[in-house]
Parts: sequence; C-alpha cells; structure tokens
Amino acid sequence: SQPFFDIFPQLMRPILDYWRDRLPREPKVRLDYLHLETREARRRNAINKGARVDAKIGSSLARGFAVLLATEQHVDLPDAVNALVARTPTWSGVTAADVMEALRLTHSWTGQMAEAELLRRLPDPETLQEFTPEQIDAAFTAPTTLQVVDRMCRIAERFSRPIPKITLEHLHGIDEACTTLKRMLNDMRLWKRGSLDWGDVASSAILYGPPGTGKTTLAKAFAGSAGIPLIQTSYSECQKGAHQGEMLAALDQAFVTARQSAPAVLFIDELDSFSARGSSSQSKEYLRGVVNGLLEQINNAADVSGLILLGATNHLTAVDPAVTRSGRFDLKVHIPYPGKAGLEAILRAKLEGRVAADVRLAPVVARLVGCSGADVEAVARDAMGRARLAERMVTAEDLEDAADQLVPRQSDAFLRRVAIHEAGHVMMIVHLGLALPSRVSLTAQGGQVDHVSTPTLTSEQTLERLQILLAGRAAEISVLGAASSGAGGGEQSDLARATGLALAMERQWGLGESGLSWENMSAADLWRAPPELRDRVEAHLSKAEAAALECIEARKPTVLALADQLLEERELHTPDIAHVLRRCEGRNRAMSAS
Repeated sequence: SQPFFDIFPQLMRPILDYWRDRLPREPKVRLDYLHLETREARRRNAINKGARVDAKIGSSLARGFAVLLATEQHVDLPDAVNALVARTPTWSGVTAADVMEALRLTHSWTGQMAEAELLRRLPDPETLQEFTPEQIDAAFTAPTTLQVVDRMCRIAERFSRPIPKITLEHLHGIDEACTTLKRMLNDMRLWKRGSLDWGDVASSAILYGPPGTGKTTLAKAFAGSAGIPLIQTSYSECQKGAHQGEMLAALDQAFVTARQSAPAVLFIDELDSFSARGSSSQSKEYLRGVVNGLLEQINNAADVSGLILLGATNHLTAVDPAVTRSGRFDLKVHIPYPGKAGLEAILRAKLEGRVAADVRLAPVVARLVGCSGADVEAVARDAMGRARLAERMVTAEDLEDAADQLVPRQSDAFLRRVAIHEAGHVMMIVHLGLALPSRVSLTAQGGQVDHVSTPTLTSEQTLERLQILLAGRAAEISVLGAASSGAGGGEQSDLARATGLALAMERQWGLGESGLSWENMSAADLWRAPPELRDRVEAHLSKAEAAALECIEARKPTVLALADQLLEERELHTPDIAHVLRRCEGRNRAMSAS
C-alpha cells in the first residue's frame, strides 16, 4: 500500500531502537536499514534503479546480514539473489485484524474489547485498504475503542469512491460493444465468486471510435454494472505539470489509486496521445519516456487481481503498438456512430416521461442519422429546455427546432444528389462481385458507405477500388448530367483518396509504371511530382471513372431505385440493399419475358 510504503523510512529508526534494547548483547547482533531513495528520485533515475537495488542486496548478503526488502510493487531480482529468498509475503493494506491489534495495544489496559461489535462497525475490507497513515492517526486519537471505529467510518464516508449509478442496461445504440463488455462483466462476477482465476479473466480493453460515441459513458456503465468504483485519468490530465517527471508522477498516482481501490476500473482516455515512439517529432524523447512509463504501469497492473483496465481513443492506429498489443489491452472494442434504431432508442430514453404522447420521433431521428449519441442527447436537452420554458411537454416542433441547431435543414435537391452519389458507390461494389456494404447512410453533411476492403491489394484490386471511389461522381454525371464538388471536399474525400491510391500504386507499392523505388508521397504532394508521374496518376483516375460511368449507365434504373430507398429511409443495411437489388432483378426479368 503506497501511503504506508512512504512512511517506512520514518518507522525504521524507532523500530531498530526498540529491538536494539531488547536483543541479547551477546552474540552481538547488528541492526541497520538502507533507504535507497525517495519515490521521486527513483522515478528520475528509473533506468539505474534495478542495478542499485541489486548492488545493495548483494553487499548486505556478502556481509552476513539478513535482508528484508520492502517494495511498493514486485521487484525482479537476479536469479542468483532470488534463489536466496526464503519468504515473499504480500500486504495489501490495513485489515480489520490490524485495527483490532492496534486498538488492543493503544486503548485496552486489559486486552479485552467488544470485538464483535467493533468488527461489525468497521468499514468494509476494500475501504480499510484505502486508509492513509494520517487518517488512521486521526481516528486513533478518539478516547475509546468504539469511538475510534466510529471515527474511521466517518472518515471512510468522505473518501470512499462512489460506484457509478449508470449500468450497461441503460445504454442504447452500441449493442455490439455492450455485448463484449457483458462477457468481461460475467468473467468478473465468476472471479468474485471464486470460480474463476483472475489470470483467466478478460480484464483489459480499448474502446475506439469517433468522438461523442459514448466511450467514457461505456466505461462508467461497466463499473456501475460490476458494482465497483471508476478511477479516471487521461493524457492531458497527467500532463498538467508539463515536466516529464510530473507527468509520470500523475500517471503513477492514477495506477496507485486504482490498485488500492481494486476491485475497480481504471479508465485512461486519450490513448492516441501516447503515440508511436519512433516518430521524428521534436518531442520524441519526452514521448518515449512517457510511453515507457505507461507500459511499465500497465505491466504491473496486470498482476493486480480485480483491476479492470479500460482505455479510449478516437484513433486506434495512432496509439503506440506496444500499448495496444494483446497482454496489455486484450480486447479492441469498436464504438461506431449509432444507426437509426440506436439513435431513436437514445432519444426515447433521454426524453422518457417528458414528451407528448402523440409525438413521432422517426422524422427527427431521420435528420440525425450520422450524428453521435452525444449529439442526440444534446438535441434532447435543448428540446426539453424549450418545453420547460413554455411549461409543457416536449412537442415535435421543439425537437425539430433543436435539431435545426445541430443539423441545418438541406434542400431536397441536395439530399437527392447525395443519395444518387452513394448509390453509385454501392452499384460499383455490386458490379465487381464484392460483399455488399454493411450500411449506407444519408446525412445532412453528406453520405457514407461502410464497406470493408482487404488490407493488401493487387494491381487489379487497386484499380477496382479506384472505380468504387469514383463511382459516386460517375453516378452524378450519368443521372444528373454533371458532377458536384462533393467528390472532392477535403482530405478524406473520394478524389483525395483516389489520388492517394493512384500515387501509392506508382511510388510506394510498385504496382504501376514508375519502377520499384519507394517514396512517401501523399496526394497533397502531387503538385511537386515530376510531370510524367502526374500524367500516370491522372491516367489511372480517368480510366477508373470511365469504367465507373459505363457500369452506372448500364444499371441506371437500379441506381435510382437504391437512391430512392435511401432518400426514404436515410439508412440502408445489407438486407435492405439486397432487397432492392432482388426487386430490380425481378422487374428486369419480367420486362425481358414480356
């Protein structure tokens, strides 16, 4: 227990004085102690710490001393020294038995006490472990044994960590993620009952996905379902002190608090700030030390029974791979934007009991497709505020007005163009014989097709992917007569990704006509490329768009059917897409037969 470990240097001198007066003079017994250094000094000199500990132990043993090594966590000793260890007791903190023995020495002349009553009144074992020496001193100044215990209870009420009230059952729109965490929760319950070893418990997970999808809420809900406290920290919270030593000290304190509170959940946000140590940034030395410190803490935490480690990041690939590997964070749980059904469930739960009975949520939910759960809750709060001001229940108008603040209304012409664009992407995927998209959505900001592609590409597969990327623009040209700027709106747009893909073919993957030499050139750098390279990239793009146009022209009725369905529903899943395709195929067969 860290608070007690810190006072060992103060305790050792009076303890040695006590025993020197009571040990026999002959044979002569020599007692001494070595306090290697403070925690802060150990942290500043972490690299050499192990070597100095080994040297002190070796020197003491060579002089014939018996050695008692007190550490705040497990220490890896050299094999030769470890062979001499006779016992390895562990102490997790103050227990009820410790309190009783201390009371017997300090508050009972006869050694007799009302033990049953004292034990009944004492705080629970987990809370006792969190007491600091100062808190125990304060409690023991009470004049009687019962008053000491009552004072400990009052102290515990002030510092005990509350258990979140929200549970996994309260969450909506992230069913798959909740299912994964429920498996972890089941393991923890089995461990609590003693029917599962902690080493077999899935005790760590990274929650990743876009901002506002509920990663922090999910961590709180897990702790609430488990009935254990949640300790939270983040990269920015630890970095408040700026200096690396202060950063590592704050990180260390979060883990110390979590270990002392176990069983508990330690939630670390902003994991992507612990980015890869091999980067060439000016702060790479600072970052290397910070990431190494985090890795050491995670490794030590793995041995703490009852400690669940959850991390969160918006960008999983930005986190140092050593942090995300199995054994440190075993599970990777994706938290996507909720679908339409999830959005409606979130809105309904937030408005429960405060919305008029005749209000239909579907229209406003359709507008919110593509938003996060946090966005939907913001809309609900705004609508409820409007209703409170008018002293009535929430109306459909309140919801629409609140949604206007978040997702401005778009014209029918804009939404139809976006629907046609997304339908073009889907049609190209179907034409190439690939797996249907898992979801196609139409939002106020644009559209999105969720389609998993292979991690490595051949030359043929790369050209097919180019056709998929340019099929949205091709659909606009084929159906509406001209393309819009939508295909080129930013670094993640269709044209930007297609340009980067064609460039990678030529300069990174050796799949074009530029040879095998490698160069890390992005789409934004194309302007400085040699003219012949720019011509090759443009040729790839033009060829892909021509193939996409040919596909769309041949299947225009199906593209329009997909676009109409998307306009109506705002969100299509694999079965919905398959249904539209079967309907169009049936119509085509009927027309051919007639």
